[in-house]
Amino acid sequence: MKEFKLGRFVLKAPAVCGAVEGRDVREMGRAVSLALKKGADLVELRMDSLENRENWQRILKDGLPLIVTHRPKREGGAFSGSEKQRLAIILEAIESQVPCVDIEFSTPRALRDEAVAAAKREGVSVLISWHDFSTTPGIGVLNKMAREMARAGGDLIKVVTTARDPSDSIRVLDFLVNIQDKIPVPVVTFAMGEAGRITRIASLMLGSPFTYASVRRPTAPGQFDVAEIKLLLQKLMPREGEG
Repeated sequence: MKEFKLGRFVLKAPAVCGAVEGRDVREMGRAVSLALKKGADLVELRMDSLENRENWQRILKDGLPLIVTHRPKREGGAFSGSEKQRLAIILEAIESQVPCVDIEFSTPRALRDEAVAAAKREGVSVLISWHDFSTTPGIGVLNKMAREMARAGGDLIKVVTTARDPSDSIRVLDFLVNIQDKIPVPVVTFAMGEAGRITRIASLMLGSPFTYASVRRPTAPGQFDVAEIKLLLQKLMPREGEG
């Protein structure tokens, strides 16, 4: 069974990341607890969902493999402020030595490089992410994007497209199979939308270290619930002692 690193944590693949939202710290904290109760192996904190960010660092619980994400509207998130304001939250998370931060590849390069450098200094893993909310590009485009993301300092990269039909899903999975021996970092990839739902499971069978799942409500089109996808994985890819 393969393993992957998230800061100081070493996790077994395939894993399920519970994507949690909350209007305030208390609500997000409850969502984290629910994600773990449902069986999430790691948790993504969608900081852009917070309407009240007072004392938000309280959510950064020791002993939990967390990914801090502060997603802008252009990439499907809720944050509408400036890029400097958005990255300030990521930099605070890095200073708090959260295990991992998600940094969008579309972030202005100077700000992106600053955040990546800060993460490296603090021993925080960097997940460089890229999303296409309208289509699934050709494999050549996806390969080029993945290489650039790895060069940008990603310890892991996340390449997410949108599937309009089964051929888009096949293309994403072909990309995953072909790229893994071409770059030195793990690749999280799948296609959003109902047509791409199967890729959230199939990608794990083909080498992606983890996939994302909803806790209360989907944070992206086509997500499975954490408990639902954990059950599917137990049947399709049982870990030792589960089958």
